[in-house]
Amino acid sequence: MKTKRAVWLAFFLNLCYAIVEFIAGGVFGSSAVLADSVHDLGDAVAIGVSAVLETVSNREEDSQYTLGYKRFSLLGALVTAVILMTGSIFVILENITKLFHPQPVNDEGILWLGITAVTINVLASLVVRKGKTKNESILSLHFLEDTLGWIAVILMAIVLRFTDWYILDPLLSLAISFIILSKAIPRFWSTLKIFLDAVPE
Repeated sequence: MKTKRAVWLAFFLNLCYAIVEFIAGGVFGSSAVLADSVHDLGDAVAIGVSAVLETVSNREEDSQYTLGYKRFSLLGALVTAVILMTGSIFVILENITKLFHPQPVNDEGILWLGITAVTINVLASLVVRKGKTKNESILSLHFLEDTLGWIAVILMAIVLRFTDWYILDPLLSLAISFIILSKAIPRFWSTLKIFLDAVPE
C-alpha cells in the first residue's frame, strides 16, 4: 500500500474509533473510555496533519525545493511525535490522581469494546508498519499505544469481574504511558537529527 494511503487510513480509523469510544464511554459510564476518546481524537488530529504533509512530501522537486519535498514527511513525523508525547504525559498526570480515587467501571461492556479495539488497532498497525518513512514509523506508535491501552483495559475488565481492585486501571495506564514515552522520545530525537542535518530521506 502506498505511503499516503496508509497514513490516511490511520487518520480515518482513529477519527472513527474516537467517535465510537465517546459514545460507548457515555453508554457504559466509563470515564476511562471517555478520556481515551479524547486521546484518540488528538491522535486523529496529529495524523491528519501528518497525512497532509505526507502528501506534500510526494511532490517532485521544483525551483523552490530543488531537493524535493521529502523533508515534509519528517516534519509530519515530528508533529506526530510531539503530540504523542504530550498525550502520554497528560495521561500520566491524569492517572496519578486516580491512584488515590479509583473509579469502578462497567467491566462487561468495556471487555467487548476492548476486544473490538484491539482487533482494529492490530490490523491498522500492520498496514502502517509496512511503510518505510519516518512518518509511518511514528504513526505505528499510535496504534501500538492504543493496542497496549486496550489490552490493559481488557485485563482489568476480566479481573474486575471477580474482584474490586479498581486501582488496576490507573496503574496499568501509567505503565503503558511510560512504555510509549520510552519509544516515542528516541524516535523524536532521531527524526529531529535528520531534519536538522538537512539530509533528505
